[in-house]
Amino acid sequence: MIVDVNPFFYSRPVAPEDIVDRDDETHKLLQWAVGGHYVRLFAPRKFGKTSLLGRVLRDGEASEGLIPVMVDLYGVLSVADVTVRIERAYAGQLKGSIRKKIDEFLRSTGLGLSLGAYGVGVKITTEPRTDPLPALHALLDLPLRLEASGGFKALIVFDEFQDIAKVPEMDALIRSHIQHQGDVASYVFSGSEPGMMNQLFEDKSRPLYGSAVPMRLGRLADADCGPYIAGRFEQTGRDPGETLQPLLAAAKGHPQRVIHLAHRLWEEVPAGETAGFGHWEGAYEAALVEVGPEFDAAWRGLTSNEQRTLRAIVAGRGSPLRAAVLEQLGLEKSTAFYALKRLAGTADVELQDRSYEIVDPLFAEWVSRL
Repeated sequence: MIVDVNPFFYSRPVAPEDIVDRDDETHKLLQWAVGGHYVRLFAPRKFGKTSLLGRVLRDGEASEGLIPVMVDLYGVLSVADVTVRIERAYAGQLKGSIRKKIDEFLRSTGLGLSLGAYGVGVKITTEPRTDPLPALHALLDLPLRLEASGGFKALIVFDEFQDIAKVPEMDALIRSHIQHQGDVASYVFSGSEPGMMNQLFEDKSRPLYGSAVPMRLGRLADADCGPYIAGRFEQTGRDPGETLQPLLAAAKGHPQRVIHLAHRLWEEVPAGETAGFGHWEGAYEAALVEVGPEFDAAWRGLTSNEQRTLRAIVAGRGSPLRAAVLEQLGLEKSTAFYALKRLAGTADVELQDRSYEIVDPLFAEWVSRL
């Protein structure tokens, strides 16, 4: 029986109890939810938004009596996609008597909706001409049905919300429903592309303009990550020793990379031993080899000017617009400026204290080695 198991999970959202810190963010999101506020949560990919929201939903249900619903909108392209995602979210997360009452209501609509195995997705598949719009209207009104079923208040998370921009008029449709639900539901709109999220919520011409409190999820503090990593090593009969500091320096507070590098370091250290710098070097190189294909694909998806601009950030140590750096890479200042704006919009780059930084520290290292 295998008992010596790596305690660092980085390839999927982690359980609420495994989240590093985020106590303040959890409390604030719950405070806003109980107060009936709508929130726009944004951060780069792999910053732990989904894990944090799982914790908020769990705590909201346990301590505040909220009905938790998380809808994953990643990759939606049509009204049918959005309809199926919302139906499946309710089907997977509603429980007990409230589930029974909602399912009875959905079946009574005659729209093919169900919290069982045969919902609207099956109907759309078997009857391709089915119009999913009436079903979507019914699903978006479910918080009103939850309240009518016993005074329940819902906390609804739309994860990867920026992808609804690919569905014409979807933000207007969503707004037409949620604007009447302030007393029965709170919403969190979570997104990983600041440019798209800003377009949806900060453009005065868009339906959702100014309709959600903005909250940015930041990097983790070394003071929180260090004890967490050391504790997990100790629990599994190992000691990170002096390698903890270079690990934290390399991860730069990037939530997923902190755990990724800790995972790789743990793999290098035999049970009962203390990590040395040889272990750390092996772990770091192993992590870079692992993500190499991912970074190569991402690199090939960039324009040549975006590639040059990323190299300029590395060469200029955060100052990519310096004349000497631009000349070295054959890049015009105006071109670099607009490339920086695009890269910031996709959360590949961020501006910190007047210095540009590639968000993923391992990607920054990969670019520096080109």
